[in-house]
Amino acid sequence: MKYPKDLYEQKLNEFFDRHDPEKKSITKEIVARFPERQEEVFNHLTALYAKREGTEEFVITNDSILSVPTDPNSGVG
Repeated sequence: MKYPKDLYEQKLNEFFDRHDPEKKSITKEIVARFPERQEEVFNHLTALYAKREGTEEFVITNDSILSVPTDPNSGVG
């Protein structure tokens, strides 16, 4: 997946509209920090929110949203 920057931001806003409208304020930061890792970002967000929807005790913070795991082949860890 490789959206242009404006569409990437729009897709993030749509995601947050559905799952957590208060988090829309960090979409620009996500786009800036992870421009080339769009698929990983959406996979990460989907997993976080699926976990939250399975249990009401799981709280999603900006830090948890912005902790997108590194690519296993990146050498960063």
